[in-house]
Amino acid sequence: MDGQATPDRTLRIGLAHGAIRSFSEEGGASEVIAPDRARRAGLDYLALGDWHGSVSVDQRTDYCGTPEPDRFKHDAPGTALLVTMAGSSSIPDIQALPTATFAWRSLDLHLLEGDAPEVALNSLLPALRERRNSLIRVVATGHTRLAARVALGAAIERAIPDFAFLELEQDGLATECELEDLDQIDRAGALREAANALLDESTDERRPLSEREIARAALMRLYSYTQAITP
Repeated sequence: MDGQATPDRTLRIGLAHGAIRSFSEEGGASEVIAPDRARRAGLDYLALGDWHGSVSVDQRTDYCGTPEPDRFKHDAPGTALLVTMAGSSSIPDIQALPTATFAWRSLDLHLLEGDAPEVALNSLLPALRERRNSLIRVVATGHTRLAARVALGAAIERAIPDFAFLELEQDGLATECELEDLDQIDRAGALREAANALLDESTDERRPLSEREIARAALMRLYSYTQAITP
């Protein structure tokens, strides 16, 4: 491309698929496109594919992204780029046009003890008319009590049918469990012993993280079951 001649007053446009700078998801160094390729090749515009998000490299080089996203990575709607050029050597005018049917979004839900999880969740979720075409990941962080943790999970379950996809990521949400929380499971007997054992396992730093997560999930399940059958 660098040495290819172009007739006067003719637009010189490049079209390529590959990685540039650190945008590559895959691929080795031999496949990397020089970030100043448009200037070096005397291009009026260089249209690139490979990166699933819309990225502007310089005034004459863009990744258009994908017309329909397929993951949460870029957290942006799909677009196509409408590139208008007044003539050779002019700076392109670039307009992003929406093309996606589905919206992929990650929503940060930070909770503190005393917060009402369902209220906080509903304040983040899109309007009902937008939910059918939304794929949502709710990333919960902060601290909450056992009852609120269970209430959050229940609120997610109730909302799932409204969405194309809805999931809760709660690895960053710490659960504070007090004696009164365990009292709501049972004050004595086999259920209370099970609850005590699960709480100990979920907070035992000597155990692998996977085992602590299983114990925590089991404790929340036990709590939710006992609350469901309590008159």
